Amino acid sequence: MPLLTTEMNIASALKKVNLIPELLDETFSPSTLLQVTYPGNKEVSLGNTLTPSDTAEQPTINFVPPEESASYTLVMTDPDAPSATDHKFGPWRHWISVNVSGNDPSNLPQHHTPYIGPGPGPDTGVHRYLFLLFKQAQPAQTFAPMAHEEKPDRRNFQLKQFVTDNQLELVAANFFLCTAP
Repeated sequence: MPLLTTEMNIASALKKVNLIPELLDETFSPSTLLQVTYPGNKEVSLGNTLTPSDTAEQPTINFVPPEESASYTLVMTDPDAPSATDHKFGPWRHWISVNVSGNDPSNLPQHHTPYIGPGPGPDTGVHRYLFLLFKQAQPAQTFAPMAHEEKPDRRNFQLKQFVTDNQLELVAANFFLCTAP
């Protein structure tokens, strides 16, 4: 029987719900684990189910940085907007925190896009909420502003373009599933 590694478990969970290859490359190999915990000790755990009320407030994050001297960017997105079968507004940008210090990964100093919790509409199926952690090319990097005040501003987030433009390297991923109450 082959030895299952953490990387294999993460990749398997992401493939099971089609996040690989829909949003992430087949070659993705995490170099750390991303812990995401909502108030009330509701933890995100590779596809567990949480409710909109469980996830209404901004979570805390933690990770062991692959490089302590580096800075990191955290992205939360929903590829299933407006529904699991119709992705015309997806990915939807829920949250981006930038310049997270490897020396203090639980401190999120700059919210490029402030947190908005999940809000799947009635009868829209199961939504996949994906957290991605990227290592930045620069410790105190400047990111181009993106409008986020109105809901339409967050639609059709060009994740791959954002990653390319900002020279980000994916180092960790985690996700949960959610449906309308």
